[in-house]
Amino acid sequence: MVFVIKVAKTLRNHWKKSTFAAALLSYGAVSFKNYLDTQDLMRVYCQKAATYGKEPIALHLNPRSITVILNPNANKRKASEEFEKYCAPLLHLAGITVDVIKTDSEGHAKTLMETISGTDAIVVAGGDGTLSEVVTGLLRRTGENTDNLVPLGILPLGRSNTAAKKFFSTGKKVEKVRSLADATIAVIEEVTKPTDVMKIEVLSDSNEPSNKPIYAVVGIKWGAYRDAEAKRDSYWYFGALRKYATYIFSGLTKNLSWHCEAVLSYSMPCEGCSNCYVKKQTQPRTGWFQRFMKEENPQAKYLGVDNPECQKIHQKKISTADLALLTSNSIPSSLNSRDIPKLQIQIGPDRIDYLDFVRNGWKSENGETRDVKEVIEARTVEVKPEIKQKEAWFSIDNENYEVKPVRITLLPKAINMFCKKEASQ
Repeated sequence: MVFVIKVAKTLRNHWKKSTFAAALLSYGAVSFKNYLDTQDLMRVYCQKAATYGKEPIALHLNPRSITVILNPNANKRKASEEFEKYCAPLLHLAGITVDVIKTDSEGHAKTLMETISGTDAIVVAGGDGTLSEVVTGLLRRTGENTDNLVPLGILPLGRSNTAAKKFFSTGKKVEKVRSLADATIAVIEEVTKPTDVMKIEVLSDSNEPSNKPIYAVVGIKWGAYRDAEAKRDSYWYFGALRKYATYIFSGLTKNLSWHCEAVLSYSMPCEGCSNCYVKKQTQPRTGWFQRFMKEENPQAKYLGVDNPECQKIHQKKISTADLALLTSNSIPSSLNSRDIPKLQIQIGPDRIDYLDFVRNGWKSENGETRDVKEVIEARTVEVKPEIKQKEAWFSIDNENYEVKPVRITLLPKAINMFCKKEASQ
């Protein structure tokens, strides 16, 4: 009893040191537990990967090979370390030949796609921006002929991993390791799912599209929330509270895009018809015997379908503080949806006060949907902004682009992406 009283007096007399010591011990205990849980988790996944590595390979076949496009600057330069720690061991245990190519600048992944060949799959080790660059490079190279595209994988190693959340949950600590391991096992198991892509073309004064379109897997954002998200890194000194501080302080400035005015021209979603079907370019037939072979056309059934609504253009003038054009890949409820392929236009409130701005910003940071005034479904969309400020920016797959008139077209099931078995159903 005397000992207990003595300890209590010591803690009372040195309460600041005692509080600091207690916090330090608590942090150490949590960190040690996460370390043990991570080791146990990786042991299970390593055993699973090793079973694939033990499977025999036929003598006339080469070991499976993949090319990893790694963005070393992703996630505050932690991407390389996390890849080597959690992803690479599983790939090697599975007996896969891995060629890692690191990007060294913005846009490098696009140029890499012009020369890469002889690989069974391309795996993006980064975030949404790196994935968009890889998809853009591939579809530009093939002219959107997706028949012979190798499947794509995504290892959620970036700061923003919206596309990866469709197939793998992403979180902190152990859950993040689990998502990386799940994404790697999906590559090993070769389970794929057709995935929609958004084609974005800049329009000239004559309404003609640009020669070099951008392809996105997630979507486009414009408005005050986009601008606040872009400033998040400037509040680094708030640590874990940075994402909340972003909206508290950004909402007090006038430098955000509070008034996004534009004219939207859009067509309704279509499952497939003679109006929206565009025949893909195929390689010319060189052999004389090929002239007598019937050319297979997997979408020939659409040529006899007439949907007059497909070509009908609707117009709408908007003025909002928040505009988003999204593919199904960024809408959680559409994970197992078998609906008609479509883009979703989310139009936020016309005006928003400070408290609502902070509240909705925090909701989006926690994975919830912000307040939306109107939702429009479309197949193609033209956005013609009416700019009233000196600088305005879009986010295309969380990468910054200057606001200009653009045409957005949905390319349904344009690429095949590795996913967990339950997500492929």
